[in-house]
Amino acid sequence: MNGKKSTILIVDDEKQVIELLVTHFRRRGYEPIATVNPDIVERALQTYQVDLIILDLRMEGRGGYEILESLRQKKIKIPIVVMTAYIDEERDRLKKLGITEGDVIKKPFGDFTEAEALINKALNKVVMPGEVDSEYEEKIYRNNKTKLLVVDDEVQINEILKEYLEARRYEVKCLTKGDAALEYIRQNECHVAIVDMKIPGLAGHELIKEALRVKPSLKIIPFSGAYAKEMKDLLASVGFDPETLITKPFDLNILIERIKVIATEAGTLNPAAKPVKSKP
Repeated sequence: MNGKKSTILIVDDEKQVIELLVTHFRRRGYEPIATVNPDIVERALQTYQVDLIILDLRMEGRGGYEILESLRQKKIKIPIVVMTAYIDEERDRLKKLGITEGDVIKKPFGDFTEAEALINKALNKVVMPGEVDSEYEEKIYRNNKTKLLVVDDEVQINEILKEYLEARRYEVKCLTKGDAALEYIRQNECHVAIVDMKIPGLAGHELIKEALRVKPSLKIIPFSGAYAKEMKDLLASVGFDPETLITKPFDLNILIERIKVIATEAGTLNPAAKPVKSKP
């Protein structure tokens, strides 16, 4: 698939279903992120730019209907595809929320043909079954030696990003406080740090200042969910390029490319590397 990859947020409380969907759609060239916790959907949308939501209707605790109603009330217009094994029971209630049977993936999955057609329609694009780019990514990340630190006080949101990066063979550590992050940097090998500007303990800009004093070779990506001008001023005050700030909700494609570039600069990733051919 050429051009920008579409980011799909998958919400299902069955881990096996999530693993199946993430693996499949990643191989199709999408950018799937996923959570088994339906309570963090809105926070995930505040953090990541999402093109499509795949939502299970019946989950433990907060159900799909509650999420649908919340998104409608907040006027969030991201396309939504729902999953259910009970379409006959759900049809009328879904219709009241603007979800037709044509927006439903039926469980259990036989194959993914129907689901892919539905998702292509929702995204207004066509991804042919042959367009699998896993070989390309395998080549890039095969020998990835990058140790990456994520510093943000949103633990469950961190887990989404951690799984996303680990799929590309980054070694990822997540911490929630600035002072703990600084101590980790002092004590451990770390090549890239993704730092939220508003974290408890040592503030983001102070962490960046001290981290670079301790380890000048460290590559840092700052991000913030609000007050972009204020955050840029704080970065400038500690001598860090304010234009490197990423604001939430951020595009995962942009983040992954930024990490790829600076990991290459750090010498821990070689996207130009060619796989070693096996001898006949």
